Amino acid sequence: MTDRLSAPRAALYSVGNAGAGMLFGFMNAAVPLYLGGYGVANAWIGLLSQERPPLAGLSQIVVGALSDRTRSRIGRRRPFIVAGVPIAALALLALIPHPPLWAVIGLLLVLTTSFAVAYGPYLALLADLVPAPRRGMVGGLLNLASMLGQLFILVVAMGLWETAERTVFLLVAGGLLGGFAVTVLFVPEQPVPARPVPRFSPRRYARDLAGRRDLLLYLAATLLFWFGTAGVVPFITRFGVSELGTTEGGAFQLFVVAAAATALATLPAGWAADRVGKRPVMLVGLVLFGVTTLAASQVRTLDAALVLMGIVGLANALSTVPLLPLLADLIPRERAGELTGVGTGTWELAQPLGALTGGAVADLTGTLRASLVLAGVLVLAGALVLTRVRVPRTEGGP
Repeated sequence: MTDRLSAPRAALYSVGNAGAGMLFGFMNAAVPLYLGGYGVANAWIGLLSQERPPLAGLSQIVVGALSDRTRSRIGRRRPFIVAGVPIAALALLALIPHPPLWAVIGLLLVLTTSFAVAYGPYLALLADLVPAPRRGMVGGLLNLASMLGQLFILVVAMGLWETAERTVFLLVAGGLLGGFAVTVLFVPEQPVPARPVPRFSPRRYARDLAGRRDLLLYLAATLLFWFGTAGVVPFITRFGVSELGTTEGGAFQLFVVAAAATALATLPAGWAADRVGKRPVMLVGLVLFGVTTLAASQVRTLDAALVLMGIVGLANALSTVPLLPLLADLIPRERAGELTGVGTGTWELAQPLGALTGGAVADLTGTLRASLVLAGVLVLAGALVLTRVRVPRTEGGP
């Protein structure tokens, strides 16, 4: 890849995202069913059954800035990974005995917030270690690892959720710990940039962000994407059960097909992002995602839904592979942790609000199909905003 991140080390870096992918798949597909057993309303299921609640978004913004200013023997980013991942794994394991609902809510908040403390600095390593012309391909590796992690846990859950739920929890916790341990142990950080990071000033900070037009437009476009998709992702398995008449185990098929399609398209999407350009690839993905989601709102059979979920998986790869690499192109390297935290924090603030909104729409209309319509419209709006973003020439595409 580059002298700073060789191909083997890029692969080792992506192993952490395989563990993250296991958590993402578990939160989005299994936790809605777990919470359904408590009789929780759709709006609250949407808020709780994802890896990014509001506290996670706020923590990533703060932690990103702190990691830029951290000086330790193991680097700037790794201390936060080492601190956050074990706490997340312990909170996950504490959910196994189905404690009272108030304890479940507290444990989910601890799980997702501590994971966010680790994940923001982990993602900032992309800007630290990879130059712009290679970020698309490394972003593809990260997405591929995440999709493989999701596929693994979804296939396991499809077979074991109704009979051996505890095993699914144990595998996710082990994947988190093992995946991020590989990255921490085998991916060294680069020396701290020579230029010092200025002392924090709220006024200067706000003025600086306001002057970054293209970054703000990009964040607005991606905020619409995450807000829209968050309104449907936590309800896909429930959509299969309530709207298509599948069993809980059968409903996992919808996620499996989407994850498999995303995995297959991930590396080609990374290749295209480095050669055609990150913004054009992402724009095609958003349009395809929005249109397919609108079509999915009208399906009546599982077979038709599976076909559309395959197209959604392709669109997801095109939309998300360039997501972090394009953000990295729009920010200075010496503030990578801070501004990556702003970016991921914005997305993570959008997702719980989107999930809450999508669930509330379903509760008000009496059908999850309305949530799909809202999501499709919002993603298409995000594509429209993305057309206004100007990408630096350092992007590496034509």
